[in-house]
Amino acid sequence: MLFYGLDHLRRGQAACLDALGYAPEPQPSWVVCELPGMRLRAYGLGEGDGPAVILVPAPIKRAYIFDLTARASVVRRCRDAGRAVFLVEWTDPDGASIEYGLADYADRLLLEARQAAAVATGDQRALLVGHSLGGTMAAIHAARRPEGVCGLVLLESPLIFDPAIDAFSPWLRTPPAARRLLAGAATVPGSELSLAAITAAPESFFWQRWGDAFASLSDPRRQDLHMRVMRWALDEMALPAPLLRDVLERLYRENRLRDGRLEVTGRKVGLGDIAAPILAVVESESRVVPPEDVLPALEHSSSARAVALTYDSEPGVALAHVGVLVGPDAHRRLWPRILDWTAEHCR
Repeated sequence: MLFYGLDHLRRGQAACLDALGYAPEPQPSWVVCELPGMRLRAYGLGEGDGPAVILVPAPIKRAYIFDLTARASVVRRCRDAGRAVFLVEWTDPDGASIEYGLADYADRLLLEARQAAAVATGDQRALLVGHSLGGTMAAIHAARRPEGVCGLVLLESPLIFDPAIDAFSPWLRTPPAARRLLAGAATVPGSELSLAAITAAPESFFWQRWGDAFASLSDPRRQDLHMRVMRWALDEMALPAPLLRDVLERLYRENRLRDGRLEVTGRKVGLGDIAAPILAVVESESRVVPPEDVLPALEHSSSARAVALTYDSEPGVALAHVGVLVGPDAHRRLWPRILDWTAEHCR
C-alpha cells in the first residue's frame, strides 16, 4: 500500500504545480474509441487523403507528453503538417484490463486503435509513431499485423534487450528485482516503477533532472519546459502485473523479439517480421536506450528502408529520455526531418 499512497501524494504535488501554471496545455481533441485499458484521441482528420498517424506512448506514464504545451507538442507538429493525428492513451488498469498482458497492449488494443482511425479517415493504412516502450509495442504490432502499416517511427525505443548494453537489463534480470516489482499484486504502482528506474539508472532518472534544473535557470522558456516535464513525471500510472511480467520475462530476460520467439496472439514474431519502412531516433549518450539497443535491430528487420537519426540532449527537457518529444532543438532541427520522412511514406 505504501507505493499506492506515494502515487496519490505525487498526484497532489502535480496539482500544486498546476496551480503555479505548469499544467499541460493540450490541443483540441475528441475521443473516437474507448475500451478497458485504452482510449484513442483524435486531433483532426488531415488535409486530404492519407493514412493516420497514430502516436503510441509508453504505458508507464501519461500520454500527454506527446502534447505537453503548444511549443512542445508532437501532436501539433503532425497536425501542422496536414496529417490525421491520433493519440493512444493507456488508461489506469481496472476491471478486465487488470489481466492484460503484452499481447493485449501490443496487438489487440493497437489493432482496435487502427480500426477506429480507419473508420474516421476512410484509409486502412497507418503510420505508427512510438516512444520508449510504446515504440517497442508499435514494432511488435508491425511484426504481428504488417498489413497496412506504411511506416514505423521509433523514438528511443528498445528492440534488443542485452544486459551488456543498457542500464535496465542487468538489474531487471535479477530475481530479487523482479520479485520486488511483482510481489503477487494485480497491479504495480507507478511510483514503484519510478523507483525501479532510478535504482537501475540513477544518472538518467535522478541526477540528470537536478543538473538540468541548474542548466535551465538562465533561460525562462527552458525553465518553464523543465517544470512542465517534472509535473508530467509526477503523474503516475499503475501497470497490470501480467503486462509487466511479460516485459520483464519475454523481452528483457529472454530477448524473444530479437530472436523471433515472441508469441503474440497465436503467432511467433520477431524483428524479421517487420516489413514496414523504419525511422529510428536514438540519443547518442543514452543509458536508458543506448543506440546499441536499436541500430543493430534495423539490420534484423526485413524492411528494405531503415533510417536512423541521432538526437543530442539539450537543457530544459528535465529528462533526456523525453527530449525528442519536447525539446526546442528537437522540434526545430529533428522533427522537420521526421515529418519529411513520414510524408514520403504517407503518399
